[in-house]
Amino acid sequence: MVKAIEEPESELHASCVALRAAGARLLTRAQAADMARSDLDGADLFALVSTLAWLGDQPGHEARAERLFDVVMGAVLTDRAA
Repeated sequence: MVKAIEEPESELHASCVALRAAGARLLTRAQAADMARSDLDGADLFALVSTLAWLGDQPGHEARAERLFDVVMGAVLTDRAA
């Protein structure tokens, strides 16, 4: 997914660009509401989500990906989001 966003000829390019843009809009709204860290941007969020998606696709690592999702969200969201 991360590689596809940099390659316009990739079949996944358009969907990756759209996903990154949607995530950036959600992150911006969460930051405006003081619910997410202000030092992250859409590219950071996309990289984190892509990494977790890759890990979840690896045989035997689904549970680890779910646990790490919670860890990452705890690092992205502020205490006010809870």
